Amino acid sequence: MKTLARKIIPTLLIGAMVTGCVSNQPKNDSASTAGSPQPQSDSSRTKTEGAVFGALLGGLLGMATGDKKNAAVGAVIGAGVGYVVGNEIAKRKQAYATNEEFLDAEIARTAEFNQTARAHHERLRVEIAALDDEAETLRAQYKSGQANRQQMLAKQQQLKEKLDKNNELESVLQKEFEINSEVLAEERKTRNTEDPYLIALEKENSDLKAQIQTLRNDSTQLAEINERLSV
Repeated sequence: MKTLARKIIPTLLIGAMVTGCVSNQPKNDSASTAGSPQPQSDSSRTKTEGAVFGALLGGLLGMATGDKKNAAVGAVIGAGVGYVVGNEIAKRKQAYATNEEFLDAEIARTAEFNQTARAHHERLRVEIAALDDEAETLRAQYKSGQANRQQMLAKQQQLKEKLDKNNELESVLQKEFEINSEVLAEERKTRNTEDPYLIALEKENSDLKAQIQTLRNDSTQLAEINERLSV
């Protein structure tokens, strides 16, 4: 199975701007009529769609590394509230000449999301341990009069920002999980259980589900620390 990872990972942060263009491109590579724009080739569509995917992934990687600029891009592109899973799948498929290329891209895309989520969790795990200690110390100081209400509120705000970012990433991953689940359900109707594309996507989607649960656990810990600082 060839991989399209190289086509969907480029971190072109302007990818969001071309999403509509990708969805409106014709599927075939036939010549344009006189005076009409030249249809985008399968190769160009794949690369353009890769730019969109790369922008989102670049944004998520920014979240994992703390880069606020990239994180903002990831948040904007990932915040497509109210989308229909079926429509999203159809739009993505338009970028590829074959169903196998589409599946290959989804596998690579999901693997990148998993990598991003793991990196984010590893960083956050260290931060949570530090914040837990800081919260205990600050609460003790507040009770003894060595810290004031403003200091408590400032620490709560810091925790809230980390919690919001974690929830934001979880939301994006949940959408991808739903899309993958629908793709798998459709593909199982025509492919056997030993199909390598199905096996690979199932594995990555199962890992994605685990990463989502890990993010939820991290959010719970952050919320508990925040609660202890309530004044």
